[in-house]
Amino acid sequence: LGRFILCASRVAKKPYVFPVSDTRLYSIEELCFYIYNNIYEVSADSFDETLVNWLREEIGLNVIADKLQNLISIHGSLRDIVVTILCGCDYYSEAEIKALVVVMSEIESLSRNGRKKKQADAYLKYGKYVPAKRCYDTILSGGQMVGLSDTEKGDLLHNRSIACFYMGEYREACMGFKKAFEYNKNEESRRHHLLALLINNDQGTFDIEVANYGLSDEDAQALVAEMSEAYMQANESE
Repeated sequence: LGRFILCASRVAKKPYVFPVSDTRLYSIEELCFYIYNNIYEVSADSFDETLVNWLREEIGLNVIADKLQNLISIHGSLRDIVVTILCGCDYYSEAEIKALVVVMSEIESLSRNGRKKKQADAYLKYGKYVPAKRCYDTILSGGQMVGLSDTEKGDLLHNRSIACFYMGEYREACMGFKKAFEYNKNEESRRHHLLALLINNDQGTFDIEVANYGLSDEDAQALVAEMSEAYMQANESE
């Protein structure tokens, strides 16, 4: 059985727009619900003066706003910030908050790259491709890749290439997917590489790479047919 929770706080006239996802929130209960169910996509940097002002001016929660402002000023941990917000109403029980604290402790124990990747993946999920690419570049630059397995490197390059693709940087996406496959040997990276070549109208390189990958004529024609079908559906759509 589910449960009915009465939202007793003031409803904001102007919503708070949560960073990364651009989700509009109108009450402290909605804020708590969003954070609790998207904890892997938030970081301490997600909370700033904009939220403090919204809590104070739109919701009238001055005490919570003051506590949050203090935590932000001293660069408090994600755990302290989230617990402060969740304790601002009775949406979640003490047991549920304690369970979330355990999850946040696990997040804080991640390496710098691990936390950065979660942030980048969240940007990618919500279609914010420029900051996603920037985050992936931070991980992939300099000595940051030390200690990463080939699979991890390949997956990072794959996701970065997806961001490039949606930004219209097709040639860079092509090269990225190819490099990703060299690391992770993931069929999906190879497939993305070949499809990106077709989208970029680079039939010559497509034919060369099909041969390099050792694909059959049937496999190559299947990719061409898939792309043709996608174009047809796009042209017929509204």
